[in-house]
Amino acid sequence: MPGWFEINAADRPAPQRPEYWRSAVCDQFVPLAVEPGGGMLRGRVAGGDVAELRLRRIRATQHGFERRQRDISAADPEVLHLLLLDHGETLVEQDDRATSMTPGDLLLYDSSRPFRFRTAGEFQFTICLMPKRLLPVPERVQRTWTARALPSAHGVAAAVAPLLASLARHGSTADAAQQLALQQAMVSMYVALLSETGVEGRPPAVNLSLAKSYIARNLGDPRLSPADVAAACSLSLSYLHRLFANDGSTVAGYVREQRLQAAHRDLLEAAVQQPVAQIAERWGITDPAHFSRMFKKRFGSSPAELRRRWRVDSPGRTYDDTRPGNAELTPAAR
Repeated sequence: MPGWFEINAADRPAPQRPEYWRSAVCDQFVPLAVEPGGGMLRGRVAGGDVAELRLRRIRATQHGFERRQRDISAADPEVLHLLLLDHGETLVEQDDRATSMTPGDLLLYDSSRPFRFRTAGEFQFTICLMPKRLLPVPERVQRTWTARALPSAHGVAAAVAPLLASLARHGSTADAAQQLALQQAMVSMYVALLSETGVEGRPPAVNLSLAKSYIARNLGDPRLSPADVAAACSLSLSYLHRLFANDGSTVAGYVREQRLQAAHRDLLEAAVQQPVAQIAERWGITDPAHFSRMFKKRFGSSPAELRRRWRVDSPGRTYDDTRPGNAELTPAAR
């Protein structure tokens, strides 16, 4: 299967197995103390990557795992793990909380703070390691949800669990564009879990994060409106406007900025060999003249000027902005 790997402790002679296994677990997850239980060590790690997500499945005999402060100081990928317990029973501790997990439970834990796992016997975890920078949710909200077992029999968890399991099996076989879409779907699932009523309701920070996540998924829709965002997030329109005002922006201003930033990235991406007007349309701006004016006001140069400067600074580029349709749009051309 393309993009798929598997590591088996049994691939090494018994004397070498514990050290090989510890190294493999740290490489595939995060640096931590790996403490196999008594008896013959058996363990497998398998998985693949979906864009920037790492999807891993680990099955082994009884274990303890502990991420200590010195492990964090040595290396921290700054990921928020989402774990599905497929098999076994496990005790998890982080952020002064401890929870017992049974099969079907989901759980979030953070690479940036110490944690401890103790399995009661053989176990299997399916885990998504997501860079926290992808999550439009403040870290203080993320911390609220760590080490809390979330049964997948109902609510958001009931939708997340099968998606996580399926991504771990098949996600890495998707092409690059599909992987980005799957990654965004998983970001949305994380946000939904972090915003589900139960711990502290839905505080303003979470509602704002939900709104920003919905906007990110729908930037390409030129009809996207504040009313659409409010309805999708189950918020009143006036409350949505207050959320963005308290964040120092407006809904329309935030959407505009995200579209311009996305177009700016595409204009400097050698693989995106498209005319400026098509890039603008991809991000929901259908009037080329209006796009050019907004872009120049925001970045100090027109889209075509930006590309020309980048061509000079990056002589190895593959994009040819001399092709028809790639020149700056003049009034006559518009």
